[in-house]
Parts: sequence; C-alpha cells; structure tokens
Amino acid sequence: MLGSMSAAVPAPESAAADCYHCGLPVPERALWRAVVLGAPRDFCCAGCRAIAETIATEGLDDYYRLRTDPAPPPVVGDDDTEGDALADEALAPAWHGALREASLYLDGARCPACLWLNESRLRALDGVASAEANWTAQTVRVRWDPERVALAQILAAVRRIGYRARPVDPGHRQGLDAEARRHDGARLIFAGFVGMMVMNLALAAYLVGGPDAAGRLPLWETYARWSCLAAALALLLYPGREFFSGAARDLRNRRAGMDVPIAIGLAAAFSASAVATVGGSGPVYFDAIGMLVPAVLLARAFETRARTRAAAGLDRYAAVSASFARRLDAGEREARVPASALAPGDRIRVPPGETVPADGVLLAVAELDEAVLTGEPWPRRRAAGETVAAGSVARGAPVVLRVTAAAGDSALAQIRRLVERGLANRPPYVLLADRAAAVLVVTVLVAAAATLAGRLILTPASALPATIAVLIVTCPCALALAAPVALAITAGRLTAIGVLSTRGDALERLAAADVAVFDKTGTLTAGTSSLERVDAFGGLTKAEALRIAAALETVSTHPAARAIAAAHSGAPATAVRAAETAGEGIAGDVDGERWRIGTPEFASAGAELPADAIAAIDRARDDGLLPVVLEDAHGRGAVFALAERWRDDAGGIAAALRAEGLRRVALLSGDTPERAARIGRALGFDEALGGMSAADKLTWVGERARAGDRVLFVGDGWNDAPALAGASVSVSLAEAPRAPRASSDFLLLGRGLDALARARGIARRAKHVLVQNLIWALAYNVLAVPLAAAGRVPPWAAALGMSASSLLVVVNALRLADRRRA
Repeated sequence: MLGSMSAAVPAPESAAADCYHCGLPVPERALWRAVVLGAPRDFCCAGCRAIAETIATEGLDDYYRLRTDPAPPPVVGDDDTEGDALADEALAPAWHGALREASLYLDGARCPACLWLNESRLRALDGVASAEANWTAQTVRVRWDPERVALAQILAAVRRIGYRARPVDPGHRQGLDAEARRHDGARLIFAGFVGMMVMNLALAAYLVGGPDAAGRLPLWETYARWSCLAAALALLLYPGREFFSGAARDLRNRRAGMDVPIAIGLAAAFSASAVATVGGSGPVYFDAIGMLVPAVLLARAFETRARTRAAAGLDRYAAVSASFARRLDAGEREARVPASALAPGDRIRVPPGETVPADGVLLAVAELDEAVLTGEPWPRRRAAGETVAAGSVARGAPVVLRVTAAAGDSALAQIRRLVERGLANRPPYVLLADRAAAVLVVTVLVAAAATLAGRLILTPASALPATIAVLIVTCPCALALAAPVALAITAGRLTAIGVLSTRGDALERLAAADVAVFDKTGTLTAGTSSLERVDAFGGLTKAEALRIAAALETVSTHPAARAIAAAHSGAPATAVRAAETAGEGIAGDVDGERWRIGTPEFASAGAELPADAIAAIDRARDDGLLPVVLEDAHGRGAVFALAERWRDDAGGIAAALRAEGLRRVALLSGDTPERAARIGRALGFDEALGGMSAADKLTWVGERARAGDRVLFVGDGWNDAPALAGASVSVSLAEAPRAPRASSDFLLLGRGLDALARARGIARRAKHVLVQNLIWALAYNVLAVPLAAAGRVPPWAAALGMSASSLLVVVNALRLADRRRA
C-alpha cells in the first residue's frame, strides 16, 4: 500500500515515461514519487500523487490492478504555461516552519454551517495545527505536521463526512468554479422546464379538473397525474438529488442542516402524491415539488455567483505570484528554480513581462509595474538600492535584484494572508444567523411532528398537507444566507475599488465610526518628497553634509530619508551602528564620527542648536517646508528643507468623510503644532495636533474611545502601528511596512484616499442590507410556521413562500453590487 507523504520515496534523477495515475508524461527529473502496490511509482504532479495517496489510504488500491485505462488527470485550469515539473512544485503545499499549509477547495459545502463542520472535523485530527474555513472562497486553509498526518489523511477525513476536498491554486479554482457553474446551470435549466410543465398541468387541474359525481377523475387528469409523477420523479432524482444527499450527510453527522426539512417535505409530498396517483383519488402535491426545486436552485445559483465573484478578488493576489525564479550564481549563470526555494541573499534576474517572485533590493536601475500594490496603471522608474515588492512586473530591460525575504514572507504574501483572515473570520451577523438557522431547523422538525400528531387527532384529512406545508414553508436557507451573501458581495465591491478587508468584523466597525484621524507623512502626503535646499552650519560644507546624511538615511524608508539619499550623487559614505528611532530620526557613525539626523530635538539630543541652525529651521517652516536637521557632537551639521507632495485627493477627503456621516476629522502629526495647524486648516480638518509621537497618538486615540467616540485611524508608518491597533477601526496602505499592515483592519491599494470614503459608504449600505435581510428572514419564519401548522397555507403556497423568501434575501444582497452607488 502507498505510504504517507512524509514517507514518500525520494525523487530519482530520471523518471518513468508516464505518470502511474493518469498516464501523462513525467518530467525528465521526477519530483513526485511514492510506493504503490509494493513498488516505487512516478507521478507527473503533486495532484496525481495526492489522489493516489487518497485511493490507497481508503484501501482501494486494487483500482490500479483492475483498471483498463489511466485515470483522468487532476483539473488545474488552462493557464499552466510552464509545462514542466517546476509548475507542479510551485503548487505543492507551503512550509511554515515545521508545518505544511494548503488551501483546500470544498466541494458540496452549501452554507456556513457546512464549512464549520469541515473546520471542526479537521481541527480534531491528530497532527492538524489549525483549520480556518472561508465561506466566500469555499475553502479551508489547513496547517499540519507532516510527521503526524499526511495530506491524504486530511482529504479522507473530509470525504468521510460527505464532502470532497482538493488542493487548489487560483487557476485550479477558476476551473472548478467554471465546472460548478456548468453543472448548476444544467440542473437549473432542467428543473425550470420540467417544473413549468408540472405547474401547467397542476394549474389546469385546479381550474377545470376534479372528480365527477361518481368520484372518478377525468381521463385527461389521470394522464396528467401520471405525467406529473414521472416529471416529479425526474426532478427529485436529478436536480433535487442534492437536497437528499445533503440531508443524508447532515443526519450522518448528527446535524440538523437546512437540507433536512426540505428533503423530508419533498419526500412526503412525492410519496402522498404517488399513492394518490396510483389509487386514482386523493390530493396530489406535484405543484409544490415543481415550484420548490427550481426556485431553491435559483436562489443558490445567485448565492454562488456572488460568492465566486468575491473569491475572484482574493485570487488576484495569488494569481500574480510567480511560480518560478531565475536565480543567478557567482558566474552569472541562470538556474530556473521554484519561487519557494528562494532565500534572502539570492540574486535573481526577472526578464521583461515576468513577475518579481520575492521582495528584494534593486541592483540596477529598473522600470516596474507595481499596480498590484499601488493600483497605478503605469510603470515606475526605480533606482538601485530601492526596494521592490513581489508581484511587480518588469518592464523595459531585465530587472536584477537581491532577495530580502522568501516568497512566503513577501509583502504580497502577507497581504493575501491578511485578506484570507478577513474572509475566514465570522462577523457577529454571520454567527447570529448560523445559530438562529440551526435552532430554526430543529424547531421546524418538532413543529412538523406536533402538527402531524395534532391533526391526526383533530382533522385527519388535513394532517398530511399541513405537515408538508410546515416542512416546506420554513426557510433556513434565507436565514443562513442573509448575512454571508451580503458580506461576500461587499468584499467583492471593496476589492473592486481597491480596499481590502483583513478582519471579518471590520465592516461593521467601519460603518459605525464617527471620528476619523489621519497621520500625515505617507498618508496624506504622496510618499515622496523633494530636497529644496541645504543650509550647512558649524564649518560643514553642503556637499559633505549631504554625503553624511545620505549614508545615514539609507537605513530608513521614510519619504524624507529617501529624498535626501536620492539627492546625493557623489561617492557614497558608509554608516555603521546606525539605528532608527521611529518618528524621530537616525543615529549612526560615519567616518568615525557619531551623527544624528531627524527632527531638531532628536538631532540636537536635547541641547540647544546653533543660532544659524535655528534661523534655517525657522526659514524652512516659514516657506512651508519640512526641516530635517543633521548634527554631530561638535556642533557641525546642516538643515535640509524638504517639500512634501500631497496626494491629489488629500484636500477633499475630510469633506468626503463628513458627507458619509463622520462627525469629526482630525490630523495627528509629528510636525510642530503651528505647521500641523496650518496644514489642517488648508485641508479642511476639524482638528490638527502637532508634535505627536507614537505614544501620543495612541494616548489620543484611547482618550477619544473613553469619551465614547468610535475612532477610524488612517496611517502607514511603523510609528502608527500602536494607534492602528488601538483604534476602533484602522486603515493602512498596502505599500506600508509589515507592522502597520498587520495592525490594520483595511488596506488601501493605490495612491488615492477617495476609496476610503467610498468604502465607508459601501459599509453603511451593507449594514442596512444585512439588518433588512436578518429581520425579513426571522419575521418570515416566525409568521409562516404557525400559519402552515394551522392549515392556512397549502403546500403549493408554502413552496412559493419558501422560494420567494430565499430569493428575496439574495436579490436584496445583490443590490450591493450596484457600482453606480458608493
């Protein structure tokens, strides 16, 4: 029998000609090998080996002895352009320390409760460290110890509870989604046409049918009943089969899922109708079946469409990830390796048109398309020594860089993990709906049993139709989908305008915020500055001051530091023992002397600056420029006057946020109070405070929270991370360093701030729709069940009401997809 992945046979230098599982050619150097039927076997990809492991784990390896043809290969999509083993290596589960990680696509999961069941089952497996389900993407991300459990065992555990899990990549998911749409579309079309035929015959029987004086049905109605019996049977066996398979799976797992009352109601309606048709008398309920099956399938089709659109936004950040890298050795020779094999310090070359596989530092001037992080459609010219993010695309000449972080630790990978975390988290709305739906299903089953018992005693003739109506009229689907569909559509809308949610409950907090606070540098400014003049003092020349300052500033990513470093074009100096104090400056040794550069207070280390330095600082501030001071222990130094470039929409963001319901908009800056006040007035802010350190910003946010305000904080620097974490809701830029990104609830792509105001509008609309959906779903079910139990709702009307309720919450949620609003 086949061993686990951890016991797989090492790959040889040469491979068998064909894959043992599917028969496709195996690459010249096999990367995937394992023992099947007592002998080593080669596989063309990770997918075939995983399938073979699953077959063997289930004790079905006789399949390979008895088969007459190779198995079909796993679906990977149609965008595998590489065509060699490296592509398969790139699709392998990733390593995270001693653990492996993979996203598994769950086939057959129809609601958040299904995902919860899979998540709980996987978490209970020995060796699984974590499992996080994502309803929007229909996936579960699993981390496991390969020494204790194999991927095949994880897949088998999912299959044992009635679902199918497959490792996926973005192209694979697109293929699976396309396959699911074709399958669902065929079932829906079949159900629609057959259901219409049943309804037409039922309508004719209602209008002109019925027994004669002797109690006999007309011949045409007898034929119509038999026709409806055959049609209803076809509906239940083909498109309606998913209700019964779902109910059986729920019952096997001792769970009352939403398919249980639907399946029981359909079975009862068909059985009673079949008895009446064969016996030639009695009521039939084929119309309820013909109406319910296509209507529920239609509601689920809308839900699937909304969910897959939102998942496509997430796939954007995986699809741009490079599968390979061209690593350079000491002799400048290229070696094509998986991107996952890169390590810090490696040198790589990226040809024009290809994607940068890992974060790095440029070794030469380059032109790069950074739209994945900035949203800008045009390339940017980057100088040697500047950082480049994974996901950028090389334009013009080939790009050469030194890797600073492995592919799994890149900014792009972190953003994707943050977005996945946001989609996996269950907001309060979803938790409430899940709990209510579970209670509703049990309540309905109890109510149906009570209705049957009571009616058999009081009015036996109405017992069956009333019970069927109770089972069918309830709508756990509407309750279970009331929140998830709206949230999935909202996630898609936010992604479309360049706003990524990293926490599931952040949407509610964004809608509830009433005070917005902005950091200045890198947030309201465009992240670039220009050096306008240099005023040296203490006997230091301007050229020497610029050389020393540039050496110190190379350790910082602050816009002012980049502007000073870029302004120096002479022979470079080297700074040693350089350390940055966030929000204040840098201290380090250059040419054996200790220098400090940054704010005037930091550069002077608390001492008084020379008079000519103070005069230069005042002159810079009077001109609206930012002064950066360089000084050593001997009173030598310089004042660098920098001009900041504001973002194009910085002047309108305060008004835009107030228009979306925020009460106050404030500015917190490390500039002097006078400069901060001047900037705040120019940009239309209600309040502007200067001289704010990272601790001061956090204190201010805490004070506003204790006063009852719900604070929205927007920042992008290392020193903003504490305030971002302490605010009610926080927003950072996708280009920001790792710490502020990790502390934020939302990430902004692009260089404009207008998306923030639009996101606030979308969040408020989403909250209204969520509340409407939940109120409707709860009110409908609370009113419909008693009416059906009282015999006031016939089965056909119950089917119509249930279907309409499901469609209503989905269609109401689809209003959020209207791009003409927000």
